[in-house]
Amino acid sequence: MTDPLIDTLAAGLEPVRRRRFSYWIATGVGAGLAVGALAFWLAPDLAVRPDIGTAILDIPFWMKVAFTLTIAIVGSFGLLRLVRPSGRSKALIWIPPAIWAVFALMAARDLATHPVDLWGARILGETALRCVTYIALISVPILAVLTLVVRRGAPTELTQAGWALGLAAGGMSATIYALGCPEASPVFLIVWYALGIALAGAAGALGGRYLLLW
Repeated sequence: MTDPLIDTLAAGLEPVRRRRFSYWIATGVGAGLAVGALAFWLAPDLAVRPDIGTAILDIPFWMKVAFTLTIAIVGSFGLLRLVRPSGRSKALIWIPPAIWAVFALMAARDLATHPVDLWGARILGETALRCVTYIALISVPILAVLTLVVRRGAPTELTQAGWALGLAAGGMSATIYALGCPEASPVFLIVWYALGIALAGAAGALGGRYLLLW
């Protein structure tokens, strides 16, 4: 009785295409960037900085983009592993701190080239609270889109998958926000940008325990 039942249940099953998960994540990342850009555009006091043509010629702008995009990429590739049953990604534990440490060294070098009485201004800038707030807020719709995509898979490490979701969403959000951010200090980047991304990661890790159940 058992064998016929198993045969009946297994009838018509086809192996899952190996690239299906990659397609889902790529689609989710694209859709996440789109909704994040829309959120940026709809925000009442956000806009692409008027001097963006000049800003893209400066190293500090690309430092911000390199930092935020690298975090987003790490989170996205983590999802490729974690969306599968029993998938794990140890890289999600040590790579983000390693990235932060590299940029922290750059920030320390930058501070060393400025008088101590200017350090406070270099760290706080003029938009610290605004930066953290908007990176966190823009990450919310991106998190929602990525969560819907990951739920199509079968993650079993829910907290870790949620952390990857948050890193991907936070990194994408911070990249979008950088288009309108006038701050150029590397130490501002590793404090306030990093905090905004970390908040998105924490929200993803907490929410993943419940929203990614299947």
